[in-house]
Amino acid sequence: MKKQTPLLFLLITVLFVGLTLGFFLGRNSLRGAVTVSVPPQMQTYPTSVETTAPALTETAPVVFPIDINQAQLREFQALPGIGEVLAQRILAYREENGPFRAAEELMNVEGIGEKRLEAILDYITIGE
Repeated sequence: MKKQTPLLFLLITVLFVGLTLGFFLGRNSLRGAVTVSVPPQMQTYPTSVETTAPALTETAPVVFPIDINQAQLREFQALPGIGEVLAQRILAYREENGPFRAAEELMNVEGIGEKRLEAILDYITIGE
């Protein structure tokens, strides 16, 4: 039994060294290489090339400053402190009274006071 112990110890040591060496060699051979596979059903291709300016969609970012005489509901809602109800009031006011002549005219809309107007002044403009 005593002769088997050193042989078993040697075998375990050789296996340990072999596995450790294999681990480090395999790990270093792939350094910096990353392979990503995308299934065909998840790949997307553009269907056509747009030649005109893209329409404002739900995912298109709002670009500031916005022209309050041209802005739509979603653009008004992007302003700080303006929700859907207040945005609808602004649109209704513009329909009834025509285009805004000055930004201060927004204070005629119910729910917009001096503080709210001051908060949005940097984000709006009056188009010609």
